[in-house]
Amino acid sequence: MPPQTQLPRVVRFGTFEVDVPAGELRKNGLKVKLQAQPFQVLCMLVERPGEVVTREELRSRLWPGDSYGDFDHGLNAAVKRLRDALGDDPDNPRFVQTLQRRGYRFIGAIDTPLNPSANDLPIARPSQQTAGEAPVVPAIAGNSRRSTRTLAAVAAVALTLLAIGVGLWLRGLSRPPERSQWVQLTNLPDSATQPALSPDGGMLAFIRGNSTLVGPGQIYVKILPGGEPVQLTHDNVLKMSPTFSPDGSRIAYTVVDQQFHWDTWVVPTLGGEPQPLLRNASGLLWTGPRQVLFSEIKMGGLHMGIVGAEESRIGARDVYLPEDEPAMAHRSYLSPDGKWVLLVEMDQDHLWLPCRLAPINGSTPGRHVGPPEGGCTFAAWSHDGRWMYFTTNPGGINHIWRQRSPDGQPEQITSGPTEEEGIAIAPDGRSLVTSVALRSTSLWVHDAKGERQISLEGNGANAKFTPDGKKLCYLLVKEAPNQFPLYRDPGELRIADLESGRSEPVVRDFPVLDYDISADGQQVVMWTRDQQLWVARFDRGSPPVQVLNAEGGHPRFGLGGDILFRHLKGTSTFVYRVHADGSGLQKALEEPVFTLNAVSPDGGWVTGWAPLSGNGRLAWQAFPLNGGPSIPVGMTFDLSLSWSFDGRSSFISHVFGGQTFIVPLAPGEALPRIPAGGFSSDDDIAHLPGARRIDAEGVVPGPSANVYAFYHNTIQRNLYRIPIP
Repeated sequence: MPPQTQLPRVVRFGTFEVDVPAGELRKNGLKVKLQAQPFQVLCMLVERPGEVVTREELRSRLWPGDSYGDFDHGLNAAVKRLRDALGDDPDNPRFVQTLQRRGYRFIGAIDTPLNPSANDLPIARPSQQTAGEAPVVPAIAGNSRRSTRTLAAVAAVALTLLAIGVGLWLRGLSRPPERSQWVQLTNLPDSATQPALSPDGGMLAFIRGNSTLVGPGQIYVKILPGGEPVQLTHDNVLKMSPTFSPDGSRIAYTVVDQQFHWDTWVVPTLGGEPQPLLRNASGLLWTGPRQVLFSEIKMGGLHMGIVGAEESRIGARDVYLPEDEPAMAHRSYLSPDGKWVLLVEMDQDHLWLPCRLAPINGSTPGRHVGPPEGGCTFAAWSHDGRWMYFTTNPGGINHIWRQRSPDGQPEQITSGPTEEEGIAIAPDGRSLVTSVALRSTSLWVHDAKGERQISLEGNGANAKFTPDGKKLCYLLVKEAPNQFPLYRDPGELRIADLESGRSEPVVRDFPVLDYDISADGQQVVMWTRDQQLWVARFDRGSPPVQVLNAEGGHPRFGLGGDILFRHLKGTSTFVYRVHADGSGLQKALEEPVFTLNAVSPDGGWVTGWAPLSGNGRLAWQAFPLNGGPSIPVGMTFDLSLSWSFDGRSSFISHVFGGQTFIVPLAPGEALPRIPAGGFSSDDDIAHLPGARRIDAEGVVPGPSANVYAFYHNTIQRNLYRIPIP
């Protein structure tokens, strides 16, 4: 095998660039979705442009230990995905050429040199000597002992100097502040989140509520350093992202109503009645006396981008819009020089991406910054514009990171057992304010024996019963979930025996985002972060097998062992079905669906979160798989529907409200008696015959109405001031 070339950080060809450390392929600066194996194939090809990379070389390096049959399927699928990402025609290739039964060759023109040219290498200068004389050679061999002692002395001096230099260099490095330097600013028994500082740094605004995205809570303001927090709002709407006006007289914040409208309201800092400011505008911040940046949903649905405008919305212009329709850019932060914007965004599966740095003029989509493996939820700039700050979780728990602008290396500022989310930089640039949390989620089961805890250590999330009700699967995650429909981070899939309490991994070292259990209880289908679906047996009789031709998320088993899942087609996501062996791929529903929730026991219905036909408003709906119109579950966007395994009961749950109704189903009926347009209130559900309410979070149906799982979420968040190193 030819020796491997050390790739540079970024390799460019045509309109594409391969960012090797970030593991990203970008086109015109915009990230192109490409899974790990196709990306590794691309790296091997561009290491040796113009040369044949044989199939055996690819197998031994990327698929070691695989059987040839598995390898052939894997390589063929990887090359197909690579070509799809590059827009490359296999019959008339521009980049990847196939040599039948031999391998592949990269035929595109590489713009970045892979090796230093002769002109870049250091030139050996001749010593000062007379022409014809032999060059002077140090006499090392003539007196080996003396030479050895001399070399040892020189080496010792060199090591000493190196140690001194390293010590001086380390002294110059900024070190994260000790926890003893953190100053607590609030002392609430529940949660203070999403801090914002007034322009003069004298006031602190925050939301008193658990959610760090959007959730129930009230806006508070506190005079620093020792003032009492004062409540400014008194309502039950969902809120997000408070921020001060340039003169400090108003606090703007996002309100999400029951129809999923994201609007900006303002409330006077000294108290008064909240008033609407802008419709369809969230995450708003002022960039000047009358200029604002905000997030806007485009043409209904869920596609959210960043817009710049005057406060009256005059002169509105797009700054950044994600490529895929379900993706959402939630927050934006303007650089001090007014040229760049830091963006916080979700992908089409509503998973947090790394933060993005984009030009304010919208000329390019920009690039990702911060730790490449972390999901970024908040960002900020230093006041001199030299540093970018992020809340991100590359290790599974949110901490504060920073990176020198524009292309420095990310460095971690906070660490330890707590989570830190939200960043407000003090006007003097010497400290920041963040929300520091200690929280955990425990998983409980309710059955004939009463209630008992299942997950004793760690954070249990996304629980599902086996069909016989004797075992419970769940994900063991590092970061405790606080909004259960949004599975933010992958975890280890475990299965617990409910009789003995014993828990063990289903597949070791295999991080999973979401999963489902087959009707016979023998198999599990798993969704991984690279958009792949895998099927594994609970008896571990064989290794997990990838479901070929199926890229997407939220897998659910349907009738006959088929797998339903969400797949990105064009710029939106749809529900597809596929056999477990990868054959029979077809669209299951014609309507776009943004989140797939449950399949009815008779296999005739699925529930999902999608735009309503006609008006585009988002709602949880029941979709018939045999054709016909969907049925909205509720007039509010957060009311979802699932079933007990025996098909005799439906579970109607509030996504944000923390309560669930169990409603008996009449014989032969798959749905409860839903009024036209959906339930308008909890009273509508409560008055259904036999309905009962459970005040618990994240209720998970079991084999019958009397068996279900739920969560206990213990959380306390308070605001701290942390020195900036």
